[in-house]
Amino acid sequence: MNKMKKNVIASVAKQSFAALSIASLVFLTACGDDSSSGPSSTDDETELSSSSNDDEGSSSSKKKDKSSSSVKESSSSSKKDKSSSSVEESSSSSVEESSSSSEISVSLTGVVFGSDYTTGELRWIDKDGEISKKSLSFHQDSKVVTNGADLYVLERKGADNITKIDPDKLESEGKKAVVWQVSLDDDANPTDMAFDGDQAWVALQNADSLVKISTKDGKVKKSIKTGKFAYEGEKSPYVADIELDDGSLYVLFQRYTMDENWVTTYPKGLLAIYDASSGDLKDTIQLKTKNPSTIAIVDGEVYVATHGEYNAASGTDADSKRGIEKVNVSKKKSELLISGEKLGGGIVSMVVDDDIVYVNIDLGMDANYAAIQELKKVNLSSKKVEDIDGFTDMSGSMAIDDGLLYVGDRGASAVVTWNGKKKNTIKQPKGALPPYNIALF
Repeated sequence: MNKMKKNVIASVAKQSFAALSIASLVFLTACGDDSSSGPSSTDDETELSSSSNDDEGSSSSKKKDKSSSSVKESSSSSKKDKSSSSVEESSSSSVEESSSSSEISVSLTGVVFGSDYTTGELRWIDKDGEISKKSLSFHQDSKVVTNGADLYVLERKGADNITKIDPDKLESEGKKAVVWQVSLDDDANPTDMAFDGDQAWVALQNADSLVKISTKDGKVKKSIKTGKFAYEGEKSPYVADIELDDGSLYVLFQRYTMDENWVTTYPKGLLAIYDASSGDLKDTIQLKTKNPSTIAIVDGEVYVATHGEYNAASGTDADSKRGIEKVNVSKKKSELLISGEKLGGGIVSMVVDDDIVYVNIDLGMDANYAAIQELKKVNLSSKKVEDIDGFTDMSGSMAIDDGLLYVGDRGASAVVTWNGKKKNTIKQPKGALPPYNIALF
């Protein structure tokens, strides 16, 4: 498997709220993006100050006060008290800079970020498969990314921070495990990272650019503009996913526009290819279908999963307007390899293990706005699709390691593993929030 990391993650958070129906938007707006208050704090917590990025040449290095979304530590499962979060407290402590080598082995199996769409928390999974009782509080809409022995938390729209953490210090030192934290522009909405040595490209879903940062201190080293790919007057082309392979950065654009009544229009998705070192644009390839969600590169072959347009039930139809595309980079063409008709609908997320992929199929929402989803196993070579029963809501994301699939099943409010034959539910600590996304080391 060429350059595909164990921690390939794609959560439902990658799908913009703009893509949901009006009813779903009303619900998610009411209980979702609480950007005004930042992450909530717990009893006896002290906030960490946010170190701002000082590279004035970058489009996403504007200095601002982001202390309201700094890291906060919880050693118990007590209820979060939003009123205890204060900007004033953040000035009393600071982030201690250190370095973390991605070549050192990690004492953890992975991390799980939990969210109830109001508060968010980071917990960790030890080598025995136990989820920590301790946690660190972050913005409710955050994503965890791992690279070697390094851990990053991307606090998304409303917080717009990147935090690097030394995972081996989480259990013993809590918030002191933070190596650095940097602030991005308001509403930049960091959504993914692709690593290139001691630097990393960061996808900014709501911005008109991508940035390359140093993994040593988080400072922006390079910025490339993407606004020209935005659709019909939009500022951003809405990056869904990025992947780096063999010196090339593959950037997946959803490219949609929304009117004042939340009516969303999708053109076909677009794949842009940049030189990973210089940031120069090498090529663009038009996709066959709309609203792409995930890109994966397997032994040099490029695959794109697409969700397609939503139906009246805020789900997707089993048709040929979505599915898994295979991109021929040299010929600048993409073909629909496996259609939504065979899969049963559009794809929210996809994780890859050699030529086997697991896809999360979106069927809509129930009366309580809980996701209705199906988990499928797909053989890319034979195009065979198999149903995996027993999972109801994979919007807590998926990750895979040596054939063992980790599923954030929000329906079960637990992380569940599947080894190809049976499921195992990892016991959640009392008071833990439902899984939102997962990353493995």
